Amino acid sequence: MGILPYTAMTYGLTAVISLLVVAIIVGISKLTSRPGQTDDGEGEP
Repeated sequence: MGILPYTAMTYGLTAVISLLVVAIIVGISKLTSRPGQTDDGEGEP
């Protein structure tokens, strides 16, 4: 495998892992927050 395909593969893999970690953190945050509570200010006052 050449250096360019290897670099592209590792860069893509890093991006996928980063997005997956962010999605897991957001999911855990939504699960642990109370139903009436929102972090972005939207929803019930």
